Amino acid sequence: MKSNYLFNLVIYIILFSCNSKETNFSLESGNLIIIDSVQIDDSRFSFGEIYNPRVFNDSILGFGDGSFRSINLFHSKSGAFLSNFETDSIESFPLPEKDMTFFYIKGELIYILNDLIRSIFVFDLDKNFKKKIELNFKNLSQKPTFMGLFEIQENSIFLSSVYDGALSDRFKNSKIVTEFGLDGQFLNDFGSFPKPYTTGNLVLSSNENKIIKDGKIYILNVAGVPILKEYLLNGDLNGVYKLESEHHDPEIGYYTNDPFSASLTDQFNGLASDQNSSEKIFYATYSSFDTRDREYGLGTYKWMLMKIDLENMTIKEKELAGSWHLNELRKLIPQVKGDTVSFLIREKDENLYLKRLIFD
Repeated sequence: MKSNYLFNLVIYIILFSCNSKETNFSLESGNLIIIDSVQIDDSRFSFGEIYNPRVFNDSILGFGDGSFRSINLFHSKSGAFLSNFETDSIESFPLPEKDMTFFYIKGELIYILNDLIRSIFVFDLDKNFKKKIELNFKNLSQKPTFMGLFEIQENSIFLSSVYDGALSDRFKNSKIVTEFGLDGQFLNDFGSFPKPYTTGNLVLSSNENKIIKDGKIYILNVAGVPILKEYLLNGDLNGVYKLESEHHDPEIGYYTNDPFSASLTDQFNGLASDQNSSEKIFYATYSSFDTRDREYGLGTYKWMLMKIDLENMTIKEKELAGSWHLNELRKLIPQVKGDTVSFLIREKDENLYLKRLIFD
């Protein structure tokens, strides 16, 4: 009996130590400095919304437009328009008319995901068609999503996926990451939505935030208590970090019949890190309201930036934009270079800017 007691006590101490290390963050003040602001020449377009902005090779900024019809590329240093991939501009292959928001550049090739027909179209940067990859999910109840994750690592394609069924069943049955081979064959799926998502009617403003770095996938939930989960690329859960905040309210506003009748909910809408660094430093953006009452709360909106240091267990927070930007375009870029963070935002002069900052 005594030996069993000691064994159980040791196990308890180990588990308690691990959990306490993962959940005890210190909140620190920090300085946010905007170091660069580049106007993006979107004069020939009308981007009311964009999806999945990415920067590749430290020079190409790209994103899907809000109509799901095109992938648009700009020079990240000058803001000049480079190219776009949509049906009318490509002669080498009849690209589907819409349902494109995701792209990934690897070398001289661009991979474009069409979430409706579950296929990837591969071109070179001069728009010459190379191949089509059909994604063979394990079963037809899963499908790609148009926000979240789409990356190619070694010989695998990782993308955000979701249960293709009624909204009431989506949070219960989804696998939120699916892995395919480069031939489109299913390899693995993993990850589940937080249990609080299933306890009431809920509409999220974004898909779960995800990023791949240093051989791991990190997933940060949109609503509720912010939990950063670390998975190995094979889908094994490797770490769980409960984040802390002075400005984020974890209470979820469920609705009964009308989604617009729910109380306001603070939601995370971006996750970024230097994917070429082994340092466990992450940046996240979230929407924050001073009051949850819809009548008054919208006027208190703030777009916040959080810096998460998992090695030193510190968190810093700072406001990026205020209430004027509630209905304006604003997106965190997942790719961080060193300690430089980038984001897209439309300012009061109605121009779109790629801004770079340091938060220390």
